[in-house]
Amino acid sequence: MADDKIVLFPTDKIVNRENVGNVNPEHHQKLVEEQTKEFVEGTVDDIAYTLLDKFINAGIKTKEDTFMRDLSLVIDSIRGLIYRDFNKYHPAQALADKMVQIKVQRNGQKNAKLDYSKVIDKKHKPHAPLSPDVQKEVKDLSDMDGIEFIPDFEPDNDK
Repeated sequence: MADDKIVLFPTDKIVNRENVGNVNPEHHQKLVEEQTKEFVEGTVDDIAYTLLDKFINAGIKTKEDTFMRDLSLVIDSIRGLIYRDFNKYHPAQALADKMVQIKVQRNGQKNAKLDYSKVIDKKHKPHAPLSPDVQKEVKDLSDMDGIEFIPDFEPDNDK
């Protein structure tokens, strides 16, 4: 967590200084760790419930074991993303670091290419994971100007 995101209590406003004890650095660090974990887990839970609700409303078969596997991977990746914002390690970050390569084009637009062959044996042809309409909406909503995600496989739509 960056120090510029913390608003400190003004120490010149403390009335009873004798009631303010010395801060044990180990206790303080433990408290920060616990609060960070609570925040991350609460945020991930909120995102997971929202996603699940959207999937249910879209008619996705949420009771299937395969859905649970896929959703678990997505949610844990989100957990890793949020922990990274706090400079805390999560194993999903290592997976992203290994699989995803960011390239900057001449026009400054960034592309994220997902290379699943780094973690699985099968080779697949790269494609754009989002439809053009969704890509436009994500770009409009995103503060990450010009990022495009390109996985290295074609989904099997024959099922």
